[in-house]
Amino acid sequence: MILLDNSNKFEKKFVRLYNTLKKHSHYISFIILILIVSIITYYRVIIQINIGPTEDTYTYLSNALVFAGQGIGYADLTRPPLLSFLTSLFFRLGYVSPTVIFALDGAIFVFGVIGFYLLLKIRFNDIESLLGTLLFVTFPVTLSFIGFGLTDIPSLSFAIWAIYFTVLAVKKNSKFFYLAFPFLMLAFLTRYAIAFALFPILLYILINKRLFKDIKDLLIGIFLSFLVLIPVLLFFYSTFGNLLYPFFSFYGATSASSLISPENFSYNSDLFYFLFRMPIYIGIESSAFFTVIFLGIIVFVINNLKKVRSVGKRLLNTQNLEKGIKIKLVTSLILLIIFIGTLGNVFHMLSEVIFLVFLFWLYELLKRFDIIDLDLHFLFLSWFMAFFIFQSVYLIKIDRYFLAMAPPISYFLILGLSKISDSLKCKIRNKTLISNFFAVILILLLLFSVVAYLPAFQKNMHEVKVAGEQMNSASEWLVSYDPNYKNKIIYADKWSAFAWYLKTDVGKVPFFKDNQTFYYGVKDETISVTDNSAFNSYLDGNNVDYYFSVRKGLNLTHYKPIKQFGNVIIYERR
Repeated sequence: MILLDNSNKFEKKFVRLYNTLKKHSHYISFIILILIVSIITYYRVIIQINIGPTEDTYTYLSNALVFAGQGIGYADLTRPPLLSFLTSLFFRLGYVSPTVIFALDGAIFVFGVIGFYLLLKIRFNDIESLLGTLLFVTFPVTLSFIGFGLTDIPSLSFAIWAIYFTVLAVKKNSKFFYLAFPFLMLAFLTRYAIAFALFPILLYILINKRLFKDIKDLLIGIFLSFLVLIPVLLFFYSTFGNLLYPFFSFYGATSASSLISPENFSYNSDLFYFLFRMPIYIGIESSAFFTVIFLGIIVFVINNLKKVRSVGKRLLNTQNLEKGIKIKLVTSLILLIIFIGTLGNVFHMLSEVIFLVFLFWLYELLKRFDIIDLDLHFLFLSWFMAFFIFQSVYLIKIDRYFLAMAPPISYFLILGLSKISDSLKCKIRNKTLISNFFAVILILLLLFSVVAYLPAFQKNMHEVKVAGEQMNSASEWLVSYDPNYKNKIIYADKWSAFAWYLKTDVGKVPFFKDNQTFYYGVKDETISVTDNSAFNSYLDGNNVDYYFSVRKGLNLTHYKPIKQFGNVIIYERR
């Protein structure tokens, strides 16, 4: 009897504790999320501080000096300005260090993660939203670029909030458009390519029939976003004499695919490049989720075979379909065929529009089946496809470009797990408790993967760290060797890095290959006699006094090597 009484007391205490945790699960899961993400971000930023900046980061740092009124002569102000501007605010306070942009990048990432959690909360419960958010955070592609000092993470963070506020504007209060469009503008001014987030936003508004119903608040939101843009346009006008010059520069670079040479280091014409590499980007643990979901779909179809057949027959039996349904079905099929047939053969913007229209008609066709949260599914599908189409058609492919597609992947992974959990009949009485326990196990697995991944990442980036140290040492040596170096003409292969270390203007030395000029690397760096002659002519033509080179095999007739630091050779005019 005593044992039974103790057992009952323990069970009652456990149930009471469980109910208390369940009642406050929203706050608990949110706090857990903030703690985990903050710790991961902190250690990732520390790792990046140890590694140092990469090539593009040096440019954003130099631009930040310009915005802080401390310009060094070198800058590339055609780059999106927001991240550099935010960095410049700390530079003005005297904190001039790459650490600023790393920490700022990390802080904006945490801000974006909060937005993504809240976005998932619209569809999922607390524990599912926590798991889905941590999936996104712990994708290898995400971990690789947290605190990197580039614009991909910050722009995605702002875009997430723009999409979240759009959903709130449609579902709760249209005045949230006052925030949605300004945040989309902030995302755009952080990275121009993130503007493709406009497609899922537009689709979500259209399929919910809000374009004209909320036209007033929509226009006010757009107007507020242009208020954010006006200071930037004025800056561009004062700098370039043209309000839209940087935008035209970006548009020209992404639309002139025919001018991109296969010799370019990042050239890749494979339309399915990002799909094939997806397991690498999302990691083994997340890839395993796909397997579970696939098996779950098979089980679901088997258990609901009659229902699936019924829906299929209703769609295929055109004789019994209403005229309006027939039109939507035929239109959807035609648009899908056109999209597949023209992808990669027409301008990417046209492919984006075709697929957007296809999704609209497909939604109109499927909404009659009363699928729960169908509009959210289409929002995330269009989010993924908007960036997949652009990045797949664009001939320059870099791993970090997948980042904009990562949140939708996380959404569909959690959606699949949620559907499997709902469809499989569990004989255990407390299904919620078992489901939450399973989610906790998955979260722990993700955290173990982070613990394993970050040290390996730091080790893989060792060469980048060494290269930065060599460039810094070479710069310090020149400062001592020639105190008057700022009055000399200096050129470099890694011009943005040397400009930052030397705190002066440094000219660009592209790579010359088979009578072509490449500013961002080539696949084969073998230098022929003709290529060597091109390097000589370029340096002579620009009257270069010092040349910082990382090229192997150069034979410069009018320049002599005066010092070497690892792969960095300093040449001086004879």
